[in-house]
Amino acid sequence: MIRHGRLQRFSGSLVMSSFMSMALSGVFSLLEFGISWSWLQAWGQSILIALPIAFSLDMIFGDRLRFLSGKLADKAASVWL
Repeated sequence: MIRHGRLQRFSGSLVMSSFMSMALSGVFSLLEFGISWSWLQAWGQSILIALPIAFSLDMIFGDRLRFLSGKLADKAASVWL
């Protein structure tokens, strides 16, 4: 049985990496091709490449990066507030 924390981490990584892969591959392929059928084809192919890479990176570095962002937010809050 998978613990709730692991399942939440896995699903969070999947949602975030999916969103970022679709958004960034869409924007950069749009800049390259403009709105066209070629763009849609390139976007679809880019997602298939970007998603497993983004998911793997999030699973490997995600916890450390969230910890670092929390520390940065704490530091910024102490300076600005």
